[in-house]
Amino acid sequence: MEKRRGYGALVLGAAVAALAIVPVAMGGDHQDLLRSGIAGSPGPASPMLDGVSAAGKPWVTNRHSTVRLKRNGELRAKVRGLVIPNFTPPNPLAGPHGLVAAVACNGAVVAMTDGVNFSARGNGNIRQKLHLPSPCLTPAVLFVTPTGAYIAADG
Repeated sequence: MEKRRGYGALVLGAAVAALAIVPVAMGGDHQDLLRSGIAGSPGPASPMLDGVSAAGKPWVTNRHSTVRLKRNGELRAKVRGLVIPNFTPPNPLAGPHGLVAAVACNGAVVAMTDGVNFSARGNGNIRQKLHLPSPCLTPAVLFVTPTGAYIAADG
């Protein structure tokens, strides 16, 4: 009888632990929708992404560029070395509001960040909270010019 009670306590403990873990695993507002590196646009021959055309020149970025979009709309992007190679100046968008991200859900752009400082070397950081639709299927983050063309995207 004592052995059976110990087994019952073990099963009850496992069930309580599972009930505590399952909601966390299913996600909440802080679960990532997207976590990725950033790739520069190959240029005007690039395909449209979520209805957005590529910029007129090829852009490159270094491997330290990352983007993270959470279910609650929090966007964090660390952009490093996003420039046009062999072009003067290498970053024609440099300035206090030069870096802008567009978030696409369900195949269309649904939100854009405010512009943030974008250095001449192609470095910038974005940390903003956006309003996203629910559900946000096939999320994508595009980095866009003032004319709306993309120069980089998650990938």
